[in-house]
Amino acid sequence: MLEVIIVDDDQIVVFIQKKMVTNHEIAINPISFHDAAAALDYIIGEKQGKQRKNFLILLDINMPNMNGWDFLDCLENHEEKSNYHVIMVTSSIDNKDKKKAKKYSTVRSFIEKPISTSDCEKIKEISEISHFFERV
Repeated sequence: MLEVIIVDDDQIVVFIQKKMVTNHEIAINPISFHDAAAALDYIIGEKQGKQRKNFLILLDINMPNMNGWDFLDCLENHEEKSNYHVIMVTSSIDNKDKKKAKKYSTVRSFIEKPISTSDCEKIKEISEISHFFERV
């Protein structure tokens, strides 16, 4: 099972991303968090006594309190990190951010806002998660 989590402090962005991932059959009911720390607590808390779940996390970089980099640092140090598949979705066009994102083993892609139809199709082709979208 692949659970989709949207982590962004902008409600309009969250609304658009929910519509896009639902319309493109990436998720039926994505969960969103405006606070990265709350999202982290949810993701890490989900494994308690349950079957290991995979998460596709659409993560913004610039957020108050805990930013996307702090969030990634916490995921990198977690024993279940192979189950976390992060797509950086950001308004940043800074190449330094793209290079920094590649240093994290959990980051699968880097998308500039707003998320598009072609971005959704590319997400489904990411090798680590593509098997969740195969048609039977």
